[in-house]
Amino acid sequence: MDQATVIQSDRVLRILLLEDSALDAELVTEALIEAGLPVSIERVVSADEFTRAVRDESWDLILADYLLPAFNGLNALEIAQEMARATPFVFVSGALGEEVAVEALKRGATDYVLKDKLDRLPATVLRALAEARERGERRRAQDALQQMLDERTALLHELDHRVKNNLQLLLSLIGIEVRQAEDEQVRQVLGRMKERMQALAAAHRDLYDGQGSTRFDASSFAKGICEELTSSVPDVRITLEFDVENVDVEAAKAAPMALLFNEIVVNALTHAYKERHGKLKLLLRVQDGTLLFQLSDDAFSLEEKEAAQKSASGTILKALARQLDAHVEWPRDDPATLVRVLMPVQDS
Repeated sequence: MDQATVIQSDRVLRILLLEDSALDAELVTEALIEAGLPVSIERVVSADEFTRAVRDESWDLILADYLLPAFNGLNALEIAQEMARATPFVFVSGALGEEVAVEALKRGATDYVLKDKLDRLPATVLRALAEARERGERRRAQDALQQMLDERTALLHELDHRVKNNLQLLLSLIGIEVRQAEDEQVRQVLGRMKERMQALAAAHRDLYDGQGSTRFDASSFAKGICEELTSSVPDVRITLEFDVENVDVEAAKAAPMALLFNEIVVNALTHAYKERHGKLKLLLRVQDGTLLFQLSDDAFSLEEKEAAQKSASGTILKALARQLDAHVEWPRDDPATLVRVLMPVQDS
């Protein structure tokens, strides 16, 4: 490993050395200096000295003997892990068996060197510093990524809040216009516009449920829109039946899909269930990359089917279907099925 990639020539490495033998401390220092490493080594011999040094100062590296008169390396490692986890910790010992070495590495030690093989110490130190630097860079990158994520999440929440407020304001304004309009046809047009905006608001609520999502829960929305619209229709008692799988689609399709579902359900309730009771059976599933959305009852009359299909031939429904690459069918040979929508979707 190239030493220059780990330390700079004018950068003195601050090393904390836990060693009770003055001679061994000299040998460790000599091994590092002879290898050309610029080092400043502070030696400590007791648990109190080691704890104060780790707690009060910053170190590039910790070197520690394993066996000391009233202290041992594993205790030192535990202290270092608690107070300076990012600092590499290397054992330099003459009594470190294989089992002890494995246990030390499991507990967080970076590496170990035997005292009778101090020629390996400089390379071990350089490797430990390089690994610490890489960990630090990864940690900084992760922190930066988390900060960016937090900022974008905060922005998403702010945008979500503003969109909800703006939609609610527009819905309130349209409600005022509906109440003040004298012409019945104008009231109906404004009412339909309000229903579409309510569908958009519901889609936005489902999509941005506090955190935001890249997928739109189409099944939950479809069931909700059917329940909401059927409960608001006067003089009609409709029993809802759902055969709905868990289906979610890409978020980009949320708005047009919500409007398409709303348009079809409103059209069905207005023209195929006019002033009568019945069942509204919703079928929603995905098979082979195609979403099926279907409304049916036990049976529809030809007049109901024709009225629903004729009223659904408007520009809005065609535009929404075209945007979703959807195909809307009004099967005349199947009395139970009123309308069927097929559209390609990406699997979640």
